[in-house]
Amino acid sequence: MDNGTINSPLKKGYIMIRESYQREGETYADLSEYCQEDMFIYSRLKECFLYEYNGSPCRLFEVEVIDEIEKDSDSRKDRYYTNKVRIIHEIPRERLLNELNVGLNCNGFLNSGDDNIGDSNSGYGNLGSKNSGSFNIGEKNAGSFNSGNNNVGEGNVGHFNSGEHNQGNNNAGCYNNGDFNAGDFNAGNYNSGSFCTGETPFMLFNQPSPITREEWMNSDARNILMLMPKKSTKWNNDIGCAEKEYQQSPAFGMNDGNNEISVPSYDKFPRQEWWDKLPEEKKQIIYDIPGFDIEIFEQCTGILVSGND
Repeated sequence: MDNGTINSPLKKGYIMIRESYQREGETYADLSEYCQEDMFIYSRLKECFLYEYNGSPCRLFEVEVIDEIEKDSDSRKDRYYTNKVRIIHEIPRERLLNELNVGLNCNGFLNSGDDNIGDSNSGYGNLGSKNSGSFNIGEKNAGSFNSGNNNVGEGNVGHFNSGEHNQGNNNAGCYNNGDFNAGDFNAGNYNSGSFCTGETPFMLFNQPSPITREEWMNSDARNILMLMPKKSTKWNNDIGCAEKEYQQSPAFGMNDGNNEISVPSYDKFPRQEWWDKLPEEKKQIIYDIPGFDIEIFEQCTGILVSGND
């Protein structure tokens, strides 16, 4: 703390001490004073827990300020800095459960739903944290009855499924036993149809690929192309109005004079410029992609390639 510290009306507050900060042989029940440079102290218990808790073992204490204190000017929170406090008492777990949960019968904190074992659940009956759905075993599920994490659908055994009743990961379809399926009732991976077994053949430039999906994912060509600029969203229309105004006009979607459907014009120069400056040896790696097709490459990337440069 600097010499500009001023007196504060805050005489008592709350601090969190993580077990990693506990000194060897130290017993908080017998500890009258606690010193730590620039420790945070809050005027409200819930705010202290909300902004300091990170899931690691910790304890909360009500304390009395006995040193200089200053307001945290860089934060909109009701937070202060101080170096030394006198511990009044440790906050019992029962009080934390009662004050920090809106929901009932929770064994965790910051739950708005009921019967959760974990933290920050808005759903009900979850064994895990940050679930907005209900009856999940896992974390961050928006759906319900999932055993896994980050599922939007319901009844999945796995992670990141937007479909339902899948046994696997990253499925957009339903009732799949495998990963990355967009269709339904598949026993395999990467299937866009339904009732498929195994894995859909990997395609490159609209043709069956002689290399596997895994080989492509680990290829030098893919690593190079992943560094290209993202598609530009810079509006580059020359008719003198903003993009939103153009889209709301009767002429949107039609070219003047010939009534052909038009595509909104965006600036593609950053990606083309990136390609033009790419070293020849790296361009050659791209050209060596099996089945490389100049027209398809331009259609998909917006990069104009002239006869392998």
